[in-house]
Amino acid sequence: MPGVLDIEECPIATDVLNAKLGPERQRIKETISTFKRGATLLLRDSLPPPEPVPSKEKPFDVSTFDASTPHIAVTNHKEAVYEKVGDYLFSFSAGSFFQNNNSILIPLTDYVKEAIFPPGSTAKRPTHLVDTYCGSGLFGITLSTEFERIAGVDVSPEGIAAAGKNAGMNGLQDKTTWLCGKAEDIFGGLAEKGFGGDHSCIVIDPPRKGCDTPFLEQFLKFKPLTAVYVSCNVHTQARDIGWLISESEVRGEGKWRYELESLRGFDLFPQTAHVESVGVLRLVETN
Repeated sequence: MPGVLDIEECPIATDVLNAKLGPERQRIKETISTFKRGATLLLRDSLPPPEPVPSKEKPFDVSTFDASTPHIAVTNHKEAVYEKVGDYLFSFSAGSFFQNNNSILIPLTDYVKEAIFPPGSTAKRPTHLVDTYCGSGLFGITLSTEFERIAGVDVSPEGIAAAGKNAGMNGLQDKTTWLCGKAEDIFGGLAEKGFGGDHSCIVIDPPRKGCDTPFLEQFLKFKPLTAVYVSCNVHTQARDIGWLISESEVRGEGKWRYELESLRGFDLFPQTAHVESVGVLRLVETN
């Protein structure tokens, strides 16, 4: 019979989180009566807040943190978490989303870069990147060296604010644009910033439910050179990629279509049935 198992240690959590789990469980037990709908344990592994916090005036110095820097456990959902991915520093509120499993983020972002620009490719090279569902700007910022301009788009004002802050912390404020889009016009405002599908790549990193039809419709209208679809749900990813391929064949009328160039999994969720899947779509023009 399925049930709830009380644990005092998580085998896949970091040491700093396991050390904090016991005291935090005890705190919740002692204060449970003060919560209106129960309580949730939030534990986020974080670097300590840098002093001073990097800004566009004084961007992040990669030497600030190294492998020996002790981490802390953040338990307040409003408190800032700091995470280093390669040479970049990210900050976001503890209660917001950020890609899981830091140990795989560098291989993941490096692979996305390589997938967009495969060695020996004769395809037209995109110069602009549109990071959709951008959150706090992970892909837009880590891929910034490969593009002339980067735009991040999200429907969450909090995510866009975090992405803008992260771009400033990493000295990228002059080549990045962060737009809070509307679901019915997610690509609105990009044209006036110099972004067009004929020279752009799109990164799509939606929640588990995948993309809705209005987003996919707008994608085909924008018609980017390349798209990289990053997903934690292979079922909705397959649905959406299948729709884009079949629908582009119809709308392209034999002149253009999208093809699935590659598909690769990353084990961001060890000891579970879940996998992060990266699919690369390439625009093929036949006329």
